[in-house]
Amino acid sequence: LALSASDATSGVDEMHLSNDGSSWSAWEPYASSKNWTLPSGDGNKTVHVEYRDHAGHVSPSFSDSIILDTVAPTGSVLVNAGDAYATSSSVDLTLSASDSGSGAAEMRFRDSGGSWGTWEPYGDSRTWTLSAGDGSKTVYVEYRDHVGRVSSTDSDSIILDTVAPTGSLLIDGGSAYATTTSVNLTLAATDSTSGLDGMRFSDDGNTWTAWEPYDSSKAWTLPSGDGNKIVYVEFRDQAEHVSSPYSDSVILDTAAPVGTIVINSGDVYAPSTSVILSLSASDAGSGVDDMRFSDDGTLWSGWEPYASSKEWTLPTGDGSKAVYVEYRDHAGRVSESY
Repeated sequence: LALSASDATSGVDEMHLSNDGSSWSAWEPYASSKNWTLPSGDGNKTVHVEYRDHAGHVSPSFSDSIILDTVAPTGSVLVNAGDAYATSSSVDLTLSASDSGSGAAEMRFRDSGGSWGTWEPYGDSRTWTLSAGDGSKTVYVEYRDHVGRVSSTDSDSIILDTVAPTGSLLIDGGSAYATTTSVNLTLAATDSTSGLDGMRFSDDGNTWTAWEPYDSSKAWTLPSGDGNKIVYVEFRDQAEHVSSPYSDSVILDTAAPVGTIVINSGDVYAPSTSVILSLSASDAGSGVDDMRFSDDGTLWSGWEPYASSKEWTLPTGDGSKAVYVEYRDHAGRVSESY
């Protein structure tokens, strides 16, 4: 305590002191300085003094106050409000510090392996740029109070993920044709940082199903009607990055081919066992692939590429002869016998 008193007549004789203005120490000789013990517990403290001259006159009470601060601040930091993942290196820090004595005054920050930044005025939020490169990132903070006490280091971690998943889709293992609308999708996707979260599907690339957990296969129903069909998939990672659409196509063929056969242009009679077959077949789905023949509808020749005509030898012996044909499309469907 730095003390000062004057008395123009008899002179200053003694002084006594108090921490509350009520309970006083014993009178002691006046001095210009004194060591004093403040009450325990951080916070505002006031010391009172009264002076007495040699004639016994007591001065008014004089006082001075100081904030006692014996404890460093405590605090915390949250990156993006505690989210597990960040999709951008620019993040928001939520900051909180308390100090029962002088109060939080300043704060400073660093990344993993980095050096501390300069002290700056304390605030409850701040933007921060994470270090480059996807992966786990930690932000550290220290707080300093008005008397210079520095808190312990607080930190929060977040996984930086700036890259969307990649993947692929195959319909029925990559088959060119499907004979039913019920198909199986084979799916493959990877995400090197946050990991895969979900997937969704579409028949047109515009209208999508709800997100569902990622899996390597899925049963799917193609739109009705034969022809080319496309199925699209998008993958999503834990950071909610959505991949570009991946797709595969298949030709839906649910109907067998139809066709005709005519012997020797429709003549009623043949003078020789060697005849020419005029053939016609169509298939709206995968297209006509091949054909086979029979003289009795039971024993068949091998499959051969479809053509509009073919030389054929009738069984020996005059009389009525029949030639049978069956057509097969690229999806493997076989027509009825003509």
